[in-house]
Amino acid sequence: MDNETLLRRMEAFDPELSDLLLSALDRQCSTLSLIPTANAVSPFSAYLKGSVLGNDFMDHHAIERRSRLEKMACQRAKQLFRSGHAIVRIGNPVAAARVVFYALAQPDSTILSFNLRKQEHCTGDWMTYNFVKFSLEPDTLTIDYEKVRQLALSHKPRIIIYSPVNYPQNAEYEKFRKIADEAGSYLWVDIGQNAGLVATGLVPSPVPYADVVTFGASDALHGPQNGIILSTAQLAPTLDQAVIDTGHVSLKKNVLAALAITFQEAAAEEFTAYCEQTLKNARALEKGLREAGVSTLCGPTANHLVLAQLREGIDGDRLTDNLAVAGLMVKPEQLLTSSDLSFPVLRLSSLDPTTRSLKEKDMIKVGTALGNFINSGQKESDISEMAKTIKKIIDGRPLFSEEWLPDAEADDSQPDLMEKMIYWNI
Repeated sequence: MDNETLLRRMEAFDPELSDLLLSALDRQCSTLSLIPTANAVSPFSAYLKGSVLGNDFMDHHAIERRSRLEKMACQRAKQLFRSGHAIVRIGNPVAAARVVFYALAQPDSTILSFNLRKQEHCTGDWMTYNFVKFSLEPDTLTIDYEKVRQLALSHKPRIIIYSPVNYPQNAEYEKFRKIADEAGSYLWVDIGQNAGLVATGLVPSPVPYADVVTFGASDALHGPQNGIILSTAQLAPTLDQAVIDTGHVSLKKNVLAALAITFQEAAAEEFTAYCEQTLKNARALEKGLREAGVSTLCGPTANHLVLAQLREGIDGDRLTDNLAVAGLMVKPEQLLTSSDLSFPVLRLSSLDPTTRSLKEKDMIKVGTALGNFINSGQKESDISEMAKTIKKIIDGRPLFSEEWLPDAEADDSQPDLMEKMIYWNI
C-alpha cells in the first residue's frame, strides 16, 4: 500500500489521531526552534525506525549474546567516538544516567557535579547520594579548576560529573582527569547536544579522559530518542552488568537499525559539513543578538549554544509565550554560578535551524529580530512584525535539508530494495 492511500485510510478510520499528526506537521513547518533539544530526525533513521524491522521479535537477551544489529551499532559508536566500549540499548538519557549511577556509585556516595547535574535523575530509595555543586565563577563566568580540585580533595567524591548543557565553551578535560585521579574519583562527562561536534572533532572530546561519557542519539545526531553510554574497556563488565540488573535487556531491531545508520551518517563528510555550518550559524546568531543590543554570556560561543541575557524586568516565560505566537521557539533558563548569583537567559541553539538549511545571513536576521523583540514592549504589533520575519525566513524550508544526507552511489550488483518493497506491497 502506498503512503498516500495508507494516510487517507488512516484519516478516515481515526480522524482524531490524524488531526494531531497534521497539527504537528503544521507546527513544525511553520515555526523555527532555537531549543537545543529540538531537531529533526534524519530520513534514513526515521525510515528504519518505521520499517519492517519493527515486526521482528527480539527475545530478552544477555549482553554476551547481542544481536547482529546491536553489535553493529555498538561497533560504529566506538569507532565514531574512539571509545573502548559502547552501550546502545538504553531507551533515553535519563535511563542511561541511572545505569551509570547503579554501576559506579553506592548508597550515600558523594557526587561532585557541575550545577548539580544528574541529581534530577536520582529518584528511588537506592539513589540516595550526597551531591556537592561546582559551577561557574560569578565574576568571570568560567570554571576555576583549582577550586574544583579543592572541592574534590575535600569531599572525595565517588564520581565527578561535568555536563555543560548551559555553557557554550569547551572544558579542559585533561584538568578534570587529573582532579579525578588525585581525588580517587570516576570522571563522567555528559556531552548532551555537543555529541555531533565531538564526533566530528570540531570540539574537544572528553572520551580520552573520562571513565564514562553519555549523550542522547537524537537532537545533535539526528537519530532516534535513545541513551548512549561510552566507557573505558576496563569498566565494560561493570556497566554491562548494570544494564542487565536495571532491566535493559533488549531493544527492538528497528531502533537498533536506526541507531546503526545514525552513527554511520555521523561519520560521513556531509555530517561534518552540517556541524561546521552549525558552528558558523551559532556565531551568526550571537552576532545578530549583539547588533540588536542584547548581551550574550560566556561568549564568544565555541559550540552550538548561545546564551542571550535577559535584562532585569523581563519575564522569561511571558517572552517565550509571545515568541511562540510569532513562530519562534526558545527556552528560558537561569545561568547558575558558584554563588547565589544567577543570570536569566534564553538558552538558544543553532542545531535545528542548520538542519533546516539556514545559513549565516539567515541566522544574523534571526538574532537581530530576536534581539529587537527582547528590547521591545512585546506589543501586538511587535509580535506581528516578528511573525512576518520568521515566516519569511523559514517559508519553504524543509524540516531536514537533503544537503546533509550522505550521497552514495547505488550498487547495481545488489538486489533492488525498492523492487522487493513493491513486490511485497510494503
